Amino acid sequence: MKNLLLRVLTGIVYIAVILIALFSNLPIFFVVFGCIMMFALNEFYKNLKIKEIEVDIILANALAVSVYSLPVVDLYTTKFTTLPAVVLFAMALFAVELFRENEHPFQRIAFALCGIVYVCVPFSLLAFYKVDKVLTVGFSGSDFASLMILFLFGFTWVNDTFAYLTGMLLGKHPLCPKISPKKTIEGLLGGFVFTIVCATILSHIYMKGLEWQIVGLAVLVVIASTLGDMVESRFKRWVGVKDSGKMLPGHGGFLDRFDSVIFSIPIFFAYLQMFD
Repeated sequence: MKNLLLRVLTGIVYIAVILIALFSNLPIFFVVFGCIMMFALNEFYKNLKIKEIEVDIILANALAVSVYSLPVVDLYTTKFTTLPAVVLFAMALFAVELFRENEHPFQRIAFALCGIVYVCVPFSLLAFYKVDKVLTVGFSGSDFASLMILFLFGFTWVNDTFAYLTGMLLGKHPLCPKISPKKTIEGLLGGFVFTIVCATILSHIYMKGLEWQIVGLAVLVVIASTLGDMVESRFKRWVGVKDSGKMLPGHGGFLDRFDSVIFSIPIFFAYLQMFD
């Protein structure tokens, strides 16, 4: 009961922070999601140490900030970009290994870049989507972008919640027992059905004329979020941990909480480009 209460309280704070980030000013949006990205990225790197795989944390974090900053800087100025920094830090990741006494330099490089692609690029795309709407539509576009991003998070939350509940009540057939023994086919179907119902209702209320696009987005989010959850489960099983971290009481780490969203963001971004 105590753990459930802790989980609920953390969940309330988590949702409140996301809502504040989405519907307050742009700097808060960039800072909040940038911090989430950095926490998740460093949880990924920290867990690699269990497998005796270490990356250059300073350069990897510098590269992550540079990649995330690309769309942010683009919003405020056309005279400067962090692209040179991205190139510089990416090259430095390779260059510094020339001077290290390490038997597996390319393993270090590969996992550093893996973290950037896995965690950083999705959050950079999220920032890019927000910035793109502001630059093309004006600040009213920021509100539209925030609503669409809220749909992304909402569909992910609904899918995760009802997949868990349906699986717990009706689950009999494991979805992928070698990766995540508790996930079931019934849970997958339950999450899918409730997410589509939710998307249908919300799109009818808030997005008249875009109902089919929103439902289509919900379908893709279910697929991507399920895959993202499975990928992180496989990663944790590989390194031998139950949770990626302990910073979110009752939920584990940031990577645990955002694993589904991380995989959903690139799909969200690519899908919406089709309708712009």
